[in-house]
Amino acid sequence: MEILGFGHWMIWVTGVVVFGALIVWLALAAFRASRRPPEQPSAAARVARELQLPETVQAELAALSRRKEQGRISEVEYEQERAKLLAR
Repeated sequence: MEILGFGHWMIWVTGVVVFGALIVWLALAAFRASRRPPEQPSAAARVARELQLPETVQAELAALSRRKEQGRISEVEYEQERAKLLAR
């Protein structure tokens, strides 16, 4: 039986370390993905896609929606502002 030389051991150790690092990286990526909440379909996003609104209007609609969700504006104010944005 032949004894492995230093070069052979370095190749073997490097391969094992790279393979182990790949497994750890994939496990961490799967764990992080499982912790992320699933994306909820947004009615505003669907309307924007259907109307093919410019990105600036889409961004303003998203900001308006966030303000409503945070309670900074009422439902009535939200509907009024949304109607103004969509009327552009």
